[in-house]
Amino acid sequence: MATANAYPKQLAEQNRKELCYTVFATLNRLEIHASPVNYELMYEIISGSNPELREKFARLAKPIAEEEIDALARAYLPHHFGKSLVDESTNRIQSELSTLKESLQSGQNSLSSYSSLLGQATGKISSMDPRDTKSIQSHLQAIRQLTEVQQSKSTQMLESVSTQITAVAAIASDVEEFERTKFTHLATNLANRRGFNKKLAELYGGERYPEGASLILCNLLALEPFEAKELVKLKEAILERLGLVVSQIVQTTDFAAWLDRPQIGILVWTSAEAEIQKVADQLKKSCQSAFDSRQRRMPVVLARFGCSTTFDAGTASELVGHAEKALQTATETASDRVVFFAGSEAGGTRKDWMLYRK
Repeated sequence: MATANAYPKQLAEQNRKELCYTVFATLNRLEIHASPVNYELMYEIISGSNPELREKFARLAKPIAEEEIDALARAYLPHHFGKSLVDESTNRIQSELSTLKESLQSGQNSLSSYSSLLGQATGKISSMDPRDTKSIQSHLQAIRQLTEVQQSKSTQMLESVSTQITAVAAIASDVEEFERTKFTHLATNLANRRGFNKKLAELYGGERYPEGASLILCNLLALEPFEAKELVKLKEAILERLGLVVSQIVQTTDFAAWLDRPQIGILVWTSAEAEIQKVADQLKKSCQSAFDSRQRRMPVVLARFGCSTTFDAGTASELVGHAEKALQTATETASDRVVFFAGSEAGGTRKDWMLYRK
């Protein structure tokens, strides 16, 4: 078993700080307002996590207009504009429900009128001389006409109601899709960093200790040659295929996300090293097939894996930090096997979860 010993966090922190400084410096150089939205947009561009966004940004004419930045933000960071979407959806739903209410009220009035006229016509027939067949037939014809008119109105009402229900369902679907994209990496259709953080919060936010869970971080070194602008489309196709194969590997009870660095994070509900190594082997094999192409020569996939279990991490931050340390060791030693984090307390007794609860 490959093991990574704990080491200072200076390197990881330095990388994050450098990226942060680069983002702010780029915003300042391009004279773009350093708002939270613009910062996150520039972060996505510089980190390389969204090649499509990077390509579209590179095509913008200099100086970059504020309207163009806003358009990119609305397309790629929809979560920042959720309030306007929710407000718009609420207004649309209220409008559709008002129309639905009017349709139902109109249908009820029509049915009440029909019932009243039908009662009157029936009363007249009852009071007629049974031998006066001509008058009876005339009233029956009138009843048939009333019934046909009512049937036509009822059909129109049902069509109107169906249209309104469909419209409301479409609005609800738009809101649901918006909520989904907030936590989804568009290129791979896996969870994004935001969705990953949300999952970790859920994992450690419960009343009970998250026993038996492990975080596997995978770094795909073969993606680096595809950073060139002319290979953006090819990289997008590869990312889509990678997302598909990762989704096929991960069980329904597990969780996978596409991260900036490293590229893939998988939460599995097991701490058995053999099972974790099996998942890593399947992932590596699938990634190799995703890079396979008959049209052009593709680079060899180099996958490095680091893992930490909840047994060794009392918080979400510790879980990620320990997995990153293990991944760093795997990368430096060029290990093809999963490197498991082993802190100073590894092999000891389980930590008291109550110590880490807020």
